[in-house]
Amino acid sequence: MIRTARLESRSQVILEQVPHTDVLSVGLWNVCGSRDETGPQAGFSHFLEHMLFKGTARRSAFEIAREAERVGGFLNAFTEKEVTCFYCTLPAEHAELAVDLLTDMYFHSVLDAREIQKEKAVVVNEIQTAEDNPEEKGHQLYLEGIWDGHALSRKITGETAEVEAIRRAELESFYRERFSPANTVVTASGGLQPDALLESLYRRFPAGTDPGPAPPGRSAPERRRSWELRRDKFEQVQVYTGISYASSRRSEEYYLDLVFNTLFGESMSSRLFQNLREDKGLCYTVYSFRSYFTDVSLWTIYASTTPRTLAPLLDGLEAELARLRSEPPSHKEIDDAKSQIRGGMILAKEDMENRMKRLFRMHHLTDRVAEHEESLALLEGVGRDAVLRLVDGLIRPESFNLIAYGSKGMRKLRRASFSF
Repeated sequence: MIRTARLESRSQVILEQVPHTDVLSVGLWNVCGSRDETGPQAGFSHFLEHMLFKGTARRSAFEIAREAERVGGFLNAFTEKEVTCFYCTLPAEHAELAVDLLTDMYFHSVLDAREIQKEKAVVVNEIQTAEDNPEEKGHQLYLEGIWDGHALSRKITGETAEVEAIRRAELESFYRERFSPANTVVTASGGLQPDALLESLYRRFPAGTDPGPAPPGRSAPERRRSWELRRDKFEQVQVYTGISYASSRRSEEYYLDLVFNTLFGESMSSRLFQNLREDKGLCYTVYSFRSYFTDVSLWTIYASTTPRTLAPLLDGLEAELARLRSEPPSHKEIDDAKSQIRGGMILAKEDMENRMKRLFRMHHLTDRVAEHEESLALLEGVGRDAVLRLVDGLIRPESFNLIAYGSKGMRKLRRASFSF
């Protein structure tokens, strides 16, 4: 059962009590991410993700790591373009420890100057590792091509020079402004006692504090048309192609997207994988995926191939997109996709971390959180007519961007767009 509450500090709390489990996952979500940084703040959100593990007035970095691990649990964090999350998964009997540890890290980091200098080297290493990863580098170039300088197209980590230029005073000011209770959502799933967990949060969240200035307002990116071949030192070719479109905050639209993407490219039994890899052998990896933000969505196809097979792969992609109209998804394809998703949702119920993250994702993207049974009903309600309307409305050749990134052996692209 899902229960919502709001603390005196104005923080939103979403709790899901799950019977018959001894596991608990608790997350503190800051509703600001890399897209909410100004130019001089580039990389600050991600850098703070690292720094909040480096010590508080009450705990050293070692003690932060040890306290969760000594009871068999773990701490982790991640930064995205719209959120930063810190979470702890551990035996449910240690719920008080999870709340105390997370709130201490989140609100009371000391941002030690020596640790900042050490962590700069760590983050620069992370940035350079991504630069050496052709799949990650290709995806970054794809975003830059489609959104041309918009905050959503920037690296979450920031660039090396931006990280090296971080000063403690500016970082601390950003931390105090952004990591306020008013900008925080708490989600928890598992063997929790809602009243006890809420009481623990009430005691540890700063109450009556100044919420600080609001983050800069968000503006949706405008799509820039780009169709590019980018040569580099890698042997393989990374292909990204897809469309950018306005987000819907309706739960029904989310499940419609999910069904379409599953049948087209998200699994081994999908059209993309079966036809381009299994039947034609044009690539090792091929799939499609969805990226959701509060005001815009991306639907992307990714493939990894060789210079020799790049041209036939693009022909094959175009043919599969065209086939969505010449051979529209059948009732059976749609039913099979729904059955696959339903099974995945049932398996995911056993993972408390997954459930905890689901609570926030639904709240963030749709402003409401559905119980598991309601989600299954929304999935079941997706019909063939809706899938065909989605195809007709979104899958248009002029809407696609593309980048082929990699081997110097690539030949010039024979087309500047799809023409299906």
